[in-house]
Amino acid sequence: MENQGNITRRGIIKTGIAAVAATAVPVMNAHAAIAPKAAGETKVVYLGGDQLHNGLGQEQELRSVFSKTKWRFLATVDSRYVTPELLSDTDLLIITRWGGPVAGFSPEPIREKIPSNDDYMSDELENAIIENVVNRGMGFMALHCTIWTPDKKKFTEMMGIKPYMHGPVQTVHLHNFNQNHPITKGMQDYDLPLDENFGVELIDKKAIPLYESTGREDKRHDIAGWCVEQGKGRIVGLAAGHTYTSWRDKKYRELYWRGAHWAMRRDIPPFG
Repeated sequence: MENQGNITRRGIIKTGIAAVAATAVPVMNAHAAIAPKAAGETKVVYLGGDQLHNGLGQEQELRSVFSKTKWRFLATVDSRYVTPELLSDTDLLIITRWGGPVAGFSPEPIREKIPSNDDYMSDELENAIIENVVNRGMGFMALHCTIWTPDKKKFTEMMGIKPYMHGPVQTVHLHNFNQNHPITKGMQDYDLPLDENFGVELIDKKAIPLYESTGREDKRHDIAGWCVEQGKGRIVGLAAGHTYTSWRDKKYRELYWRGAHWAMRRDIPPFG
């Protein structure tokens, strides 16, 4: 009897070619493969990961944070898939990306060259985010390095900040949590080991500080969490997240939980 479990080199090659053909869908048509948003559904889109940050780990931890909700969570590491069509009915967009050259998605099972730049952040994406936040009321969360897109003036202005580049990876002390805001009410000072101390200056008068940070090594003191309302939309910025320490930290995960609900104008349930 022929061994049905036998895997040949030819079979692997055929399977690989078929996989490439099946996955090599033009980016422009990617949205067509996504089922339409159902009535009453909450749609969350996450763009994360680059050469300096673990996008798969970020996605896994965010899915875990929101696992008790019934939100539909869509994720990608390639900004070209975050199209105006995709955002047109998105309730919450979350980004963890810096504004440098980042390799895009490649469908090949094995590749000889680094994939081409995914063009983050394109003018089209910048305009689509602003349009959906300000005019439609989409929630937006800017995590960690997302503040560092200095050449995108409209995007930075929408966030209401001026960004400051981080110092060394170090223990970062989080303190002065805003006790008058639902995102941070009741939270106490504590340390995050192995992180980068990104900071912001609040430029928009409507922007509200959520917490501050101080690097244990460089002693730099910053505002590192904030929120602001722009038009119909709400924006939350949380600057920690270079390594897994904040993504897995229970207290910081609660900030993700609270921030996401606030950005979508939802009641904030207890974080369990």
